[in-house]
Amino acid sequence: MNENHVLVIGGTGMLSKVSIWLADHHAQVSVIGRTQEKHSDLMKMAGDPARLNNIAVDYYNLDALETELKRAMDKHGPINLAVCWSPFYPAVERISRVITERSDRWRLYHVKGSRRYFEDEPLSVSASCQYRSIYLGFVMTGNGSRWLTHAEIAAGIIESVKNDEDGAVVGTVHPYEKRPC
Repeated sequence: MNENHVLVIGGTGMLSKVSIWLADHHAQVSVIGRTQEKHSDLMKMAGDPARLNNIAVDYYNLDALETELKRAMDKHGPINLAVCWSPFYPAVERISRVITERSDRWRLYHVKGSRRYFEDEPLSVSASCQYRSIYLGFVMTGNGSRWLTHAEIAAGIIESVKNDEDGAVVGTVHPYEKRPC
């Protein structure tokens, strides 16, 4: 992979290892997270913190999200790849519109919960976006099931990005009625 500027939404928590992996393999990674404290923790974990551009914004605030995203692209150039963990589809659509204004062709890996594997709402992204879904499932155990760990989630997402997979499932989503409560 040879991306110049990558975006990770939700990259300070569950996707922190994805943010770090991308920073190790790309020129610059802009990371959207809600709190400065989590951004500070991410910077401590990074091998090269200079490759991380921390954006402390709540993606539910669409105007602030757009402003900060444009500021990041002004500084680091157009975004070629985005990994997005946001159940708030208006944010994903706004991100798509803003990135498309400056990027002719880019990829979006949209990380979703297991329920969306079975029933999802419509999402509108630009034609220049190569859209990929990644579904987070669960793990069957001898006594039932458990949710994926952050490490398992990160490893599955990294694998999906490496292989440019669409419709990837991390863990399992079947049988859905056996998922943890």
